[in-house]
Amino acid sequence: MSVRLSKTHVDKALKDARDGTPAYDLIDSQQPGLLLRVGPRGARFAFKAIRFKQTLRLTLGSPPGLTLDEARSIVAEAQKLVANRTGMPDDKFLEAQFIRLGKVTARPSPPPRDPALVAERERSIADLPYWTWETARTEYLAEVRRTLREATWKDYSAKLGAPELAVLAGKAVRRVTEEDLAGVVFEVHQSGRETHAVNLAAALRPMWRWMWKPHIRTRSGIGIEGVGADMSKLAAPPKSSARKVRANGKVAGRYVATAPEIGTVLGVARAGILDPTVSLALELLVLTAQRRRPIVDARVEDFVPWTEQPGWGVWSMGPAHRKTADKRDDQSRHALPLPPALWQRIAPQLRACSERGLEHLFPQIRAWKLGDALGGHMNEAGLNHRLLDLGVKASPHDIRRGFSTHAQKTLRLPRDSVKMVMDHNEGISSDDVLEGHYTVDDRLDLKQPVMERWLAWCDEQAAAAAAGFAPLPELAAEISARRRAREKEGKAKSAAKAAAKKAADAAAAAEDDKALAA
Repeated sequence: MSVRLSKTHVDKALKDARDGTPAYDLIDSQQPGLLLRVGPRGARFAFKAIRFKQTLRLTLGSPPGLTLDEARSIVAEAQKLVANRTGMPDDKFLEAQFIRLGKVTARPSPPPRDPALVAERERSIADLPYWTWETARTEYLAEVRRTLREATWKDYSAKLGAPELAVLAGKAVRRVTEEDLAGVVFEVHQSGRETHAVNLAAALRPMWRWMWKPHIRTRSGIGIEGVGADMSKLAAPPKSSARKVRANGKVAGRYVATAPEIGTVLGVARAGILDPTVSLALELLVLTAQRRRPIVDARVEDFVPWTEQPGWGVWSMGPAHRKTADKRDDQSRHALPLPPALWQRIAPQLRACSERGLEHLFPQIRAWKLGDALGGHMNEAGLNHRLLDLGVKASPHDIRRGFSTHAQKTLRLPRDSVKMVMDHNEGISSDDVLEGHYTVDDRLDLKQPVMERWLAWCDEQAAAAAAGFAPLPELAAEISARRRAREKEGKAKSAAKAAAKKAADAAAAAEDDKALAA
C-alpha cells in the first residue's frame, strides 16, 4: 500500500506489531524507496529500489529509535547513490548515515602507519620469492661440493657456518650489504683470529660472485630490480704488525724445517714403528715437497713407471687435486719423477691398493666421525698430528719451505728447477701465452736431477738422525706418550671452551629474565 507516511502510521504500526496483527508493508509516497514494514518482529524502516533489473534492499532501523524524517533522509541519500551510480546502499553506507545524523559516534581514525614499517613490509613481500641466507648457503655449498675438492667443501662449510654469521639468519641475501659482512669479518678480526677473518672474507666473496651469475640471480634475487651488493672488495682489516709467536716458538709463515727435523721425520718413517700408510705418506711428503692435500689425495692411477728411465716412477697430479692449479684454472698435470729408492717403496703400496680396489694410495685409516663408513683418503690433518707426535716443530708446509731453502742454499740447485718441482706453475709465469696455449711438456728431464740430489741429501739427514735414536721400543713409547698428552690437552681445551660457552649462555639468559621482570 502506497501512502504518505506520517507519525500516525508509525504509531499504529508499532501497536499492530505488539498486537500480533498480520504482516504488511506501507510504501511512502513522499520519499520513493522508503517502506515501513510491520511484522511479528516489530516495525522497521527499509529501503527498496530496482537497478538494472536487480532489487536492492536495506533495513534501516526501527522507530522510535529512527524517526520518519531520519529514515526519509537516509533513503534520499541512498537514491542519490543509485541514480548517480556512485556506490551501493550497504551496511557501510548505513553506518555513515547514522554518523551524519548523530545516531552513533564515528570510529576513531586509525593512527597513520609508520612509513619505515610500511617500506619494510613491502620489502619483505618483494623478497619472498628469493633466497634467505640459509638457503643461499646450502645452495652454494652444494655447488662447491659438485665442482671443487671435498677438502674445499669442508673448509667452506666450516667458514660459512661461523657463529658470527648467525646475524644473517632469516635475512634475504639480496638485502645483505657490504657493511653487514664487513662488520662480521671485523668482529672475527677483533677477537684475535686475524687469519680466520681473512679466510672468512675469502669464502664470502666467491659466494656472492656466484649468486650474481645470470642463471643464479633469478633465484638468489641479487641484481633483480637493482637490489644486491657487490662484495668483490670485501676484505679483512690489515693484520697486526707484530709477529705472532706460537706456543712452540714458531713465527707463523716463517719457519723453515731444519736438516735434523727433515732427517728425523724421514728416519722415523723408515723405522717401522708407525702405521705403514702414515710412514709412506710422511716419506712422500719429505721427498717430493708437495703440499699435504696432494699427498693424502694421491690416486693409485696417477703413479706409473717411467719407461724411458728404468727403475724410476712418475707421479702425475691432476689440476683438481692441486691448490694453485685449481685457483688459476690450469688444466695441465704436474708430473714428478720418483727416484728408484722411493719408487721401490711406493710400488708395494700401489699393488696392495689395486688388489683391494682402492682409489687412493693412502686410504682412510679411521672414520671421520663415529658411524661414518671408510672409503676416502687419510685426513690431511693426520700429517700435522704425526709431526707433532715426533716432537718436531715443522709443519708439512714448513717442510716444503725446507726443500726450497736447502735445495737452493745447500745443494745450490737452480731456482727455476726448484720451482718446477714445487708446482709453482712449473716455474713459468701464469700469463705466458706460449706455455698456456702451445706447450705440452712435463719437463721430467729437468726435474730428475733435482729429485735425485734431494733424495740423496735427505738420506744423509735420515742416517744422521737415526744414529741418535733411542732403541725402537723406547722411541715408539715416546711418540705414543706425546700423542696421548696432545690428545688429553685437546680434550681439556674443548671442555674448557664448552664450559665457557655454557656460562656465557646462562649469563645471557639471566640478563634476559631480569629485563623481562623489569
